[in-house]
Amino acid sequence: MSQETQPHSETTESSTDSETDSSPADDATTGGREYPITAVPTVRPTLVWLVIVGLGGGALTGLVVSNPGLFGGATQANVVGNAVLLLTGIGVARFLIRVYVLRRTEYVVDERSLVRQYSLLLRTWRREVPLTMVRSHQLEQGRIQKLLGYGTISVNDGLGDIRFENVRDPRDLNEVIAEQVSRAAGRGHPDGT
Repeated sequence: MSQETQPHSETTESSTDSETDSSPADDATTGGREYPITAVPTVRPTLVWLVIVGLGGGALTGLVVSNPGLFGGATQANVVGNAVLLLTGIGVARFLIRVYVLRRTEYVVDERSLVRQYSLLLRTWRREVPLTMVRSHQLEQGRIQKLLGYGTISVNDGLGDIRFENVRDPRDLNEVIAEQVSRAAGRGHPDGT
């Protein structure tokens, strides 16, 4: 029984020491975390939609081509089949581009800001929101997203917003953002003024 109590008291003492001591080394690691924290979006939901669009479009095209009588003859069925095939191709291309962009996207949370950046065709897009400018953040996670373990975090929705889409373990990242926002509110301007 004393063995169980002793490690608990040691843990309490060390966590109390780290909370009271605010040296620069401890600013870089808070709550056992080292900053910056980076996350990448999962492509799983986009791949699911890619498969659904591809298979659905292929099945619909096959139905149109194999049953020309439903569309008033072979000529009309050919036109409808080509239109469905074209729309399916556009949908598949859109999701392939999205997969490519998501693979090149990175989310960063550090002591001063939240960053979303991605590279596409030799160009980098970067959106940064200082923690002192964060007014709101929320976790959006539907039933399927919750089941698959991903979600979206919206920061400053409608006011210079930034979105961390398709994040794995979004609750953990949302908690980190909340901690950093409250720390930033407590220390004032990021320049230290």
